[in-house]
Amino acid sequence: MSHIHRIQWFDQQIRQLAYPNSSKLAEQFEISRRQAQRDIEYLAESLRAPLRYVAKQRGYIYEDNSFVLPHLYITDEEQRVLKYLAYRYSHYDYENAQSIRKVGGLLERFTEQPLADRELKLPVFEVNPHRLQVMEMLEQAIRARRVLHVLYRHGQDTPQELYLCPLQLSRRVEDDYLVAAVEGDGRSEYYSLSGIRQLTLTGRVFLPGEDGPKAPVEPARPLKPFTARIRMNSVPQDSSWDGYKLRAAEDVYEVDFYEPSAFIAHLLREEWIAILAPKWLKDRLRSICEATLKRLEEQENEQ
Repeated sequence: MSHIHRIQWFDQQIRQLAYPNSSKLAEQFEISRRQAQRDIEYLAESLRAPLRYVAKQRGYIYEDNSFVLPHLYITDEEQRVLKYLAYRYSHYDYENAQSIRKVGGLLERFTEQPLADRELKLPVFEVNPHRLQVMEMLEQAIRARRVLHVLYRHGQDTPQELYLCPLQLSRRVEDDYLVAAVEGDGRSEYYSLSGIRQLTLTGRVFLPGEDGPKAPVEPARPLKPFTARIRMNSVPQDSSWDGYKLRAAEDVYEVDFYEPSAFIAHLLREEWIAILAPKWLKDRLRSICEATLKRLEEQENEQ
């Protein structure tokens, strides 16, 4: 639960003269006393609450009951933007770097309070919706140790299909990067987020190890790729269909792929005329589309 809810509960307890303290806060929300104490310090220092500890009651009161908590609610979209800006400020490495990194720390603690008595001009970062979505998915994959299916393009090279074990996000001068290792290979490398064309979380997990991430024992993936026969409405400019290898076969193209779910997501995004084979791919795509239409129809009927 967000510390905003904990602070609001603490404020309510004070107004009810319940004399809350770090122990009560920790017990109420099942957190450590150290975390609870940090919330109290945040209330006093960042939100400027006039807290006073009453030793006799072993809890806190407000010295000035006119104090009101600032508006703390923000939308999910605003939270995502703040989280992204916190990451960018925390990795800032130019003029006033030390002070600006502190701003990143403040954003991470979720405060809307102005920087009082400061004449610090903050750098402006572009908030790209696609980049926000990619970083959110990568953070989820890192926490859950999920293997990623990625279509990755390095510079002007042909996009390639990779299975990555994500380790951490990193920031360099020119771009954001994912530190990851190819599944089955313990060596970690930097992958530019700008080079990630498509991203899918697989159902596989990896295990950390001294020699790098390792995949648990499980049925191996097919060594040979699946192949789809597709009639296109335009001629691709190279031997890659936005990352998937293809080759011309008369009036259609043969496309190789390994991860069916990721390829189906690709088919839903791209333009094509007809899927000629395999039949199981057509059936699965049709089933997904029919189920989606059914849910939309049911939703419209309920309104």
